[in-house]
Amino acid sequence: MSAGPIFGGMEEDGERTLLRRPNALDAPPEAPEDVVHLLRVHGGGLAASPPPPIRLAAGGFTVGRTEGADLVLPGAEISRRHCRLDIVGTEVLAGGEVLLTDLGSTNGTFVDGTRILQPVVLASGNRVTVGPYALHYERRGRRDAEEAEALARELAQANRYVLAILPMPLRDGPVRAESIFVPSSRLGGDAFGYRELSPGLFAGYILDVAGHGVAAAMYSVSIANLLRQDGPLGADLAYPAAVVERLAASFPMERQDGLFFTIWYWVYDVAARTLTYCAGGHHPATLLLPDRVRSVELAARNPAVGLLAGHRYAAEQVGVPPGSALYMFSDGATEFEDRSGRRRTIEDFLAVIRAPAVETLTEPQRLYEAVRAAAQPGPLEDDFSVVVVTFA
Repeated sequence: MSAGPIFGGMEEDGERTLLRRPNALDAPPEAPEDVVHLLRVHGGGLAASPPPPIRLAAGGFTVGRTEGADLVLPGAEISRRHCRLDIVGTEVLAGGEVLLTDLGSTNGTFVDGTRILQPVVLASGNRVTVGPYALHYERRGRRDAEEAEALARELAQANRYVLAILPMPLRDGPVRAESIFVPSSRLGGDAFGYRELSPGLFAGYILDVAGHGVAAAMYSVSIANLLRQDGPLGADLAYPAAVVERLAASFPMERQDGLFFTIWYWVYDVAARTLTYCAGGHHPATLLLPDRVRSVELAARNPAVGLLAGHRYAAEQVGVPPGSALYMFSDGATEFEDRSGRRRTIEDFLAVIRAPAVETLTEPQRLYEAVRAAAQPGPLEDDFSVVVVTFA
């Protein structure tokens, strides 16, 4: 029986009248050329600023450890030819779908935490984990993809600016310092610094803004810039309690869109061999004694900066034996889920600190490698920041 004419959304066939309800199938599908498949790579000790998203194309895309792979990821957990992504089914779905295949890798390929045993079709938003790396897959319209790429470039520029204000190592003199910063997959609010204020007087800090994103990152940068130079803060940088009090007065959370931060600020007098410090809500730093067995927890009972107006911050002081090392770290170093599913704590990290040094690695690098080996595959949950200062 042939269909009759359509009148105002009603279809007549001589016996019945059907109401046609609009649905997604009525809209023309996106043309294949209007669909973009994106892969964003995070974690694993890549450059601190994540690389731009990769556009997948027809012909297959391989991931592996050695040259010849389309995406080369260094690391012992990555097989030479680890996995492959192919665009398939363009005749079924406009723009095609992405099929992920493990290539017999030793350590496996995971989709949202589950190891794949056969090829799977990815859904937009899936996270593919390969060793310590996370590959985030997105299927987008071309216009949306171009806007997202523009935003990614802006975020990468912001991340580069954060890195630009971090200090270079101090490798000579009575005070030596090494540091590491490995961001998570999002912009974070970590910052740190150290420098010689005057002959024989050194100062430094580590801070962590609550939250993630551009606001937290730019907030930490504004604080770090105040501490990089004399004068603008309006407090003598040689007095830790005065510095933290002045920061609290300058950055109340009600004037910072609800943001606040923790800080651990220190000053070391070379001649007196004294370390004076003030903690604003930050967890204790650790002074590791020369035998690498004994350590001193350097804590101070003060609130995070920005929470309580008018609070009087107190400083503490400790003597420093020759050869001691000061360890300061952010939450990303201590709070994560390990491969057994157990939540790690500061006590676990202190055990890592006391472990023997590795001749080929700086101390911050050694700590990162240890945490990376213990953590779940993929990027860490939070920015990883560690500063180690050694006193001759």
